[in-house]
Parts: sequence; structure tokens; C-alpha cells
Amino acid sequence: MLAKQTNYTNLRQNLASILDESIADRSVIIVTRQGKENVAILAADELSNILETLHLFRSPANAQKLIAAMERADIIEDKPNLKSESLTELCQELNIDEQ
Repeated sequence: MLAKQTNYTNLRQNLASILDESIADRSVIIVTRQGKENVAILAADELSNILETLHLFRSPANAQKLIAAMERADIIEDKPNLKSESLTELCQELNIDEQ
């Protein structure tokens, strides 16, 4: 995800369209301000996904399990004849409750 950039004046003049663009493109828009810190605009669900991912990777043991699962998913994607695990099997492997 690459960030786009705009300045404060342009943001004020085009607020609705810039917000719509961020949502439609799933992009981050950096707003530059003279003499002040820059601010980032992104869709709320994108922020939620980022925070959830950070939370899941906070535990080193959980991070290792997730990385291993992603590696297995990559292997399965490259070899479609491999049998994937069910959701129940994955939850048991990761020691989490199935919801």
C-alpha cells in the first residue's frame, strides 16, 4: 500500500473527494502541514485490520504460528492438489476457539 500525499489547503478544498478516494483505493493519504506534523488519512476498517494484525503478532509464539500457517497457505496455493486443513483443524493447531 503506497501512500499518496496532499497538503492541508488542498484537503480543505477537496475533503469529500479525498476521503472517498482513500476508501475506494484503500490508500493512505498523507496530509502535509507547514510547521506542524503530517497526518495520515485511511479507512477505519483498514486501521482496524492493521491494529488486529499487530495484536496477533505481539506474542512471538503466536507470530511464529501465523507465519507458519501463511507459509503453508503459499505452498498450497502453488500446488492446488494439496489438501488444505479445515477451519476446525487450524483452530485446534493454533489453540484458539472457533467462532
